[in-house]
Amino acid sequence: MATAFFFLSKIAWFLLKPLNSLLFCLLAWLTSRRLGWRGLARFFGLLLVIYGGLILLTPLPEMALRSLENRFPVPQVEADDIAGIIVLGGATDSGTVAKSRDQVQLNSNAERLTTVVALHRRMPEKDIVVSGFSGRLVPRGWNEAEITRRFFAELGVDLARVRFEAKSRNTAENAQRTTVLIAGAEKVDERPWLLVTSATHMPRAVASFRVHGLKVLPYPVDFRSEPDNLLWPRDIGGSLGTAATALHEWLGLLVYWVTGQASELFPAPE
Repeated sequence: MATAFFFLSKIAWFLLKPLNSLLFCLLAWLTSRRLGWRGLARFFGLLLVIYGGLILLTPLPEMALRSLENRFPVPQVEADDIAGIIVLGGATDSGTVAKSRDQVQLNSNAERLTTVVALHRRMPEKDIVVSGFSGRLVPRGWNEAEITRRFFAELGVDLARVRFEAKSRNTAENAQRTTVLIAGAEKVDERPWLLVTSATHMPRAVASFRVHGLKVLPYPVDFRSEPDNLLWPRDIGGSLGTAATALHEWLGLLVYWVTGQASELFPAPE
């Protein structure tokens, strides 16, 4: 079931990703005009103008992104407040390049890992759980756990304090498998686990962990917007990227909630 859901979600996102969907609309419009299907040509032309205009000419993508990032504040946390630290995958880049170059590759979500390194230096006695195998449809080369292990080792993280959940491929699996891993530990700690992931991803991550009953304290990182001011207008690439990130997370929240993989549609701080 989880595997089927993963593959279906990848296919659906390929079709719905703003840049792809705009290109599909443009192709459909051109084809309809070529074939003389005036009704369809008008429909796709109107869809192209409205959808493209909302993305490129309005601050709607920025507002949708900011609403996700503002949902959970960054907490002031001390070692005694938490049981340990969970960091979700998604910060590593091509496993193929990493393996062939024998070098760690990180992407634009790198703050997930750099923040954990900083937290480890403040609280070296706390256990760290790294959750993630690969979000790619066809994984190749080093997986996320292997790249993260090497990254931590290079920066002096005590790997004896790190456990790797190296099977999950999406947020729902992150939550389910990490909860099982923690529940199987010898020590039972009632304190929450500090959950580190990108601010846009945090609502879906929190909802996924709550449905499995694991108490987490959100620690959002990797912000892309200011808390109050709109970073708009953007260039075309920036607007498309912002729209893609926001749409991916809002659709993810809806699908997870409908399928029972999340406890709430849009979770709030407790």
